[in-house]
Amino acid sequence: MDHPGDESATGEMDDRSADAAETRLNRLLNLLLESAVEIVGFDAATVTARQGSEMSTVAATDQRLIDLDEAQYESGEGPCLDVLDQREPVIVADMADELRWGHFREVASQMGVASSLSVHVPSEQRDVATSLNFYGRAPRRLTEQQIRSAEGYAEQLAATIEGVDAYRAAAKLAHDLAEAMRSRAVIEQAKGMLMAESRVDADGAFELLRRRSQHENVKLREIAQHIVFERSSGAGTDLHAPDEGDVSRG
Repeated sequence: MDHPGDESATGEMDDRSADAAETRLNRLLNLLLESAVEIVGFDAATVTARQGSEMSTVAATDQRLIDLDEAQYESGEGPCLDVLDQREPVIVADMADELRWGHFREVASQMGVASSLSVHVPSEQRDVATSLNFYGRAPRRLTEQQIRSAEGYAEQLAATIEGVDAYRAAAKLAHDLAEAMRSRAVIEQAKGMLMAESRVDADGAFELLRRRSQHENVKLREIAQHIVFERSSGAGTDLHAPDEGDVSRG
């Protein structure tokens, strides 16, 4: 027979497990993407995930480029979408010479993006498709080695995501994974705001969110939604929880 407190206790345990997996995913993705950008030779990278009909950017080395991904989601076309269903990389060597994806080209030009490379992320998950997208400020003619390196990072990305998924599945958190993927965009947006306001790096901004989440006993994604709403409406809030040290500034 179930005890009255069993359901709430299980819920609290699931929330802690979900936050632990989210923290692990955040750190691994940051490290992986930063390394990929440097080795492949671009200026920034994002990760696009499609689950059913929902699209989201689940990681980005430059939060401003989430807008470029969003432009592709809105128009339904672009390299980060094309590569979700094909294995061959999608290359834009020079945006000025590109004839495909009119809305993507327009937004890219406005943002100063002159080249891109999108590669398919191989995964055994049937309901999720993922792409790794590189963006550059200057035109670039890619070598075969650069493309192979990008595909190698895509394989590492698949292993990282599937590893976290297995962890959550063991704790019966498949639904939380889907929710987390959908909430990544708002978390990245909140991180970008905190990085600009508090002059911290991406890890420091995530640490501020995590501390607030623990201090208020509120899920991290809800804290991020609150931050984005307050900043967008012109209000402000102090992310530093009482009696805790400052996050190291980048």
